[in-house]
Amino acid sequence: MRKTAALYRSISILVFFVFALNPLSAFSQSRMFSKGSMFMTGQIESESYVATATPFDSMPFPVGFSYEFLITDNIGIGSTFIYDKWCDYLGIFGGKFSFHIFKPSLDISYHFRIGKLKGFDFFSGANLGYTFLSVSNELGNDYPGDLKSESYFAPFLGTHIYFSDDPSGFLGRFSVTLRAYWSVTGNYSGIKGAVGLTYKIK
Repeated sequence: MRKTAALYRSISILVFFVFALNPLSAFSQSRMFSKGSMFMTGQIESESYVATATPFDSMPFPVGFSYEFLITDNIGIGSTFIYDKWCDYLGIFGGKFSFHIFKPSLDISYHFRIGKLKGFDFFSGANLGYTFLSVSNELGNDYPGDLKSESYFAPFLGTHIYFSDDPSGFLGRFSVTLRAYWSVTGNYSGIKGAVGLTYKIK
């Protein structure tokens, strides 16, 4: 909970900083997201994928990146990759178990392009992916638990907040990305949030 609260405070400060630099009326949404545009996002997530009782040596937040290509002015396709890790002794004298989560997905997004809300790009969509779980033990013992690799489906909502109204300038290629999604299947299901920095490649 403390990690999540700290992340949300950081998001609030970052969003305030963006707005302080650039009044909303200055943005031109249609010039940022349009057919043929390509974007790369680096992101962190609000909650860990830890799924054992006594974890330690875990990452502060899962980290990842995503890519999106707009096939129309409203519809984008792409992919996301998330990584997380932690360790646990699992309450037995069998040595330390190390857990690694790799989550690649295919994504589809719809950008609403609400003209009256300058400075924002609201979007929704879904991830269809697979959670790869890798478990190793320092003594070579087999993992005795129920966690496993599995497919997942996660609808999401989000927004991009632009730094500048000039996409040809340096700041104009960047935006803050906020996303909330609900993974509806498997051992790693639940509602999570993410914050990222998006760069417009083209």
